[in-house]
Amino acid sequence: MLLSPELASSASLRVLHLGGYWRGENDMVRNMMLGLRAAGVEVFEYCTDDHLEALDTEGRDYARGTNGPVWLRYDHLGPIIEQLDPHLVICNATGLAFRPADAERIRRRRCLLGIALSDPDVFEPTTRHIAGTFDRYLTNAPDCVGRYAAIGVAVGVLPLATNTAFFRPVPPRPELACEVLVLGRAHPDRVEPVRALVERFDVHVYGEDWERHGVTSRGFIFGNDSLAALSSARMTVAFFRSPSGHAQVKVALFNFAATGVLVVTNRFPEVEPYFRYGEEIVGFDSTAELLALVRHYLDHPAEAAAISAAGRARVLAEHTWPHVWPRVLAGLSQPLPSGAPWPMPVS
Repeated sequence: MLLSPELASSASLRVLHLGGYWRGENDMVRNMMLGLRAAGVEVFEYCTDDHLEALDTEGRDYARGTNGPVWLRYDHLGPIIEQLDPHLVICNATGLAFRPADAERIRRRRCLLGIALSDPDVFEPTTRHIAGTFDRYLTNAPDCVGRYAAIGVAVGVLPLATNTAFFRPVPPRPELACEVLVLGRAHPDRVEPVRALVERFDVHVYGEDWERHGVTSRGFIFGNDSLAALSSARMTVAFFRSPSGHAQVKVALFNFAATGVLVVTNRFPEVEPYFRYGEEIVGFDSTAELLALVRHYLDHPAEAAAISAAGRARVLAEHTWPHVWPRVLAGLSQPLPSGAPWPMPVS
C-alpha cells in the first residue's frame, strides 16, 4: 500500500530502515538513514550487519547482494515490525528483500520501499528478482528504469545527495597534505590516469589492488580520518565508472564537495542536473586533459577555491538527504499511471 499524503508529510510518520553499513561512518546507507531522521521522521534503525541471523542467501556466500538476493527472514523481522508498527519499511541496498509472500503480508498494512545503490552491476543477478516485491523501487541507475518498467516494477531514479552532518570541512593534518587525493579501488579505468598523476604530482592513493598495477596505496582510510584527508588535499579525483565499467553519477561527488575540497571528475551528462562543470566541480574527458587541469588549478589556487566553495554551497542548498527524503516520501503517496516510471526530480 502507499502512504496517505497527510502521513507522508507528517512528523508522526514511523519508518523501519533496514540496511548494512560495511563502510562504517562513511557508508551511504547509514548516511541516508541519518538524513531521513534529520528530515524529522521517526526512524527505527535495523543494521543488518549486526543481525546476520536475519539474512538468507540460499547457501551462497554473503556478498552483499552482488551475487543474488539477500532474503530477510520474516520469522526474525515479523515480530519487530509488529512491535514497532511502522507506516513505511525501507530495504536499502545490499540486495535486501522479503520473500514475495512475506512482502505481500507487509504490504497489506504498510508501504514497502526498496532501494538499489549498485545498479546496473547487480540488476541481472539480484535486483530484477526482488524489485517487484515492493510498492515502489528506486534505482541509482537511470539506464535501468526501462528494464524495471518492462517487468512491471513501479520504479524511479534515486536523487543522490549527502549527509552534511558527517561530510564537512575539518582541520587539515600536515601528514595528510598532498596535491591530489584518490580514494577508491583500482578499477581498470582508473589505473592509467592514476599512474600518470603519480608520475607528475604529489598524490596520495587509498584503496585496494593498486600495488598490482605498480601504484603505492596508503591502505584504507575511514571516518574522521577520511575527512581530514579530504581537507588536507588541494583536490580530489573521483572516477565515474562502476566495477563492471558502467558510467554513473557517484555519491562521492556529493560527499567530497561537502567537505570543501575541489572535486575533479569525468565529464558525464547525467551529472549536469546536479553540478555545473567549471563552476562547481571540474570535468575532464581524457587523461591528458586531467593532467592539464590539475596543473592549472595547482597554479591558480584562487580559481580552485572559488569552484570548491561553489560546489559546497550547491550541495548545502540542494543535495542533502534531508532535502531529498521529503520528495521521496511525497512520491510514495502518489499513484502511478499503468506502466509509467515514478517521476523523481533531482531538485
